[in-house]
Amino acid sequence: MDIEIEKSRNELLCRTNVFAKIKSAKTVSRKDLVSKVSAMLGVDKSLVVVDKIAQNFGEKNASAYLKVYDDAKKLKEIELKYKIKRTGEIEEVIDSKKEKVIESKKEEVIKPENKE
Repeated sequence: MDIEIEKSRNELLCRTNVFAKIKSAKTVSRKDLVSKVSAMLGVDKSLVVVDKIAQNFGEKNASAYLKVYDDAKKLKEIELKYKIKRTGEIEEVIDSKKEKVIESKKEEVIKPENKE
């Protein structure tokens, strides 16, 4: 799989827009695309969202539009929930962070004193 990328910065939405041209024998999966582009750009996989992958019937070339956010907070505020869920790995990272917060809150709960 060969990928050529073009980047443009969107300061208002705190993200980088990435347009990728992909040469592959088959349509690339979102998971593979996220891992490859994140490695090329040197960013965390959890900050990359695949917006669109387009490939004409019978062609070995595809084009993709991805969004690379500066932080997870902005990603959650701006991006549509179904796109986050569709990308996959982002949802796992967000769920694991929620679990850590819940566990820390459980530890903070004050135990009632014994009345004897």
